[in-house]
Amino acid sequence: MQTFRLVTASALLMACSMAHAAEDRYDLLYDAEMHSLSSNLNSASNLKLGVQMQFRYDVNVRQDDSLGDDDTTIGFQMRRLKVEAKGDITDSISGKIVFAFDRDGGDASLEDAVADWAINDSTSLQIGQFKLPFMREESVSSKKQLAPERSSMNETFNQDRSQGVQLTVEQDSFRAMFAFSDGFNTDNTAFNNSAEDDYALTGRAEMRFGDADWKAYDQFTSWRGASQGAMVGVAGHFQNTGDTNPTPAETEVFALTVDGSFVADGWNLYGAFVWRNTDTTMSSFDDTGAVLQGGVFVSDQTELFARWSAVFADSARGATGDDYSDITAGLNYYLVPESHAAKFTLGVTYSLDATTTSIVSTSTGHNLLSDTDDGQLAIISQVQFLF
Repeated sequence: MQTFRLVTASALLMACSMAHAAEDRYDLLYDAEMHSLSSNLNSASNLKLGVQMQFRYDVNVRQDDSLGDDDTTIGFQMRRLKVEAKGDITDSISGKIVFAFDRDGGDASLEDAVADWAINDSTSLQIGQFKLPFMREESVSSKKQLAPERSSMNETFNQDRSQGVQLTVEQDSFRAMFAFSDGFNTDNTAFNNSAEDDYALTGRAEMRFGDADWKAYDQFTSWRGASQGAMVGVAGHFQNTGDTNPTPAETEVFALTVDGSFVADGWNLYGAFVWRNTDTTMSSFDDTGAVLQGGVFVSDQTELFARWSAVFADSARGATGDDYSDITAGLNYYLVPESHAAKFTLGVTYSLDATTTSIVSTSTGHNLLSDTDDGQLAIISQVQFLF
């Protein structure tokens, strides 16, 4: 009996030892697998964080008699403060998310949330929330504008952000974008939000000429020594509202734009024209706008620029059917040569017409305020840091 007990105990000890050994081997294999998976994910995601900061001192002087002695408005503001995270999910799929802090109150809101799938070398698919491919001035990042702010024409007609899907096809000298979305300016909306359109379709095509590659048109500035080239773009947009729930007033918007860009050794030109028809059950309006701007480097780090912007409202609008235009001039000083990472911008805008009798968009963002008379003067001094 004692011998049997010894044999049994030995067998149990041996089984436990084998079980522990197997468990140890499993733990080692599991740890190795998890480490490999973590390494692959870290390598694939390649997460990058970025911050954009635009800090300003604004001066605005209006000619509105009703303001009396309060016709001058001055002060600092954080025009833009954005946090961006982007990275690669796989070799062919990448993602980006951008949050912006409101200049009046500091609340954070979602701007971009997009996943980009490179189907092949020339075709990609974007899904999420992003800017529709319509006006080029709006599509160029605020980090890389020529003046401290986009033009008044752009602020009146631009597409802003939407939620949808977009197909992009890019060749050596031609590219095209096609988007199906909720319509202009419908970011951060649920599918039953009355601000959304029933559907919206946007298409843009671009052709480039010369030696400048596509990347040269990600900005308006053209550095000294840059290659020479030109790009022509045309875009169309249609959106319809009022046929599905929720059902606000039936409205159709059809818009077309054409633009041209020229970049060369230290100087650039850009011009655009836009037409928009807004058709409701009660009225139909045809509004147009135009912008022309250019810049030139006078030293390796100093760039001068000038711009004319105009909005031509349909006269059938009555009290807001007058034309509006302004001129802007200023300079950029790049603290880091050939980089937007650290720069100082000074822009001075003079309004040739009143704002209250036009459809032109006014806001503290581009320092154009409500004014019953012409002659409004807006000065923006800005520093930008990207890190």
